[in-house]
Amino acid sequence: MPNKLSAIVYATMALSYSVMGILLMLYPESVFSERFLPNYRWSYYLGTLLVVYGVYRAWRAYERFKDDEEDDDEGYEYYDGKKG
Repeated sequence: MPNKLSAIVYATMALSYSVMGILLMLYPESVFSERFLPNYRWSYYLGTLLVVYGVYRAWRAYERFKDDEEDDDEGYEYYDGKKG
């Protein structure tokens, strides 16, 4: 169960990173870009980096979901090696 919860958190974070990156690329002259970045071109670079990182986090979340499903399919195993 904790692996499922962490996979959900990973997926949520991946989505939020990707959305932030897309918003930075769609609105390069936003208040955030004007205040924290040297010029509007940097918002495209940072947006691209955030989208790539979001895709990477989504892939990692998928791997966690897949590993968690494989662990559920194995079932229980007794100390003598027999499956229950």
